[in-house]
Amino acid sequence: MKGTRPILLLLALTACVSPALAVDIHKCKDNQGNITYERHCPPGTTSVEAKHYATGTSGAGSSRASGPLTLYVVPDCDSCKQVEDFLAARGISVDEKNVNDDIDLQNELKEAAGDLRVPALKVGDDVIVGYNRTAMLNALSKAGFNTEVDKTGQ
Repeated sequence: MKGTRPILLLLALTACVSPALAVDIHKCKDNQGNITYERHCPPGTTSVEAKHYATGTSGAGSSRASGPLTLYVVPDCDSCKQVEDFLAARGISVDEKNVNDDIDLQNELKEAAGDLRVPALKVGDDVIVGYNRTAMLNALSKAGFNTEVDKTGQ
């Protein structure tokens, strides 16, 4: 009986710690242009960007699955904004790369997607060019991402 107590304590601690293995950090901007980085943007600020940081293996149901996501964009691109909104609604963060004035990123995009069209979402080895909802859902599901819309607003 004495030997089971430490095991039960270890299991209880593991259950409490596992949600803390990943965090979303928001880049928040107020109406004066001040930037802060927070877990949740405070009232009076807007989230400009969000990044998901994993510090270890996270539990089931995590939005972060196998491999990084990369979204190639240019400024003032309606389709790029649609892909950003599609991912944000599902709580999926992405490494966004603006290829507008960066020849190295343009070459990276051309190598990944075969041409210089945006938006281009790279999910593992799959690259989806343009806003193609079905292709994005399939690639994200295949990579193990949660594709359900986050209705909590967080």
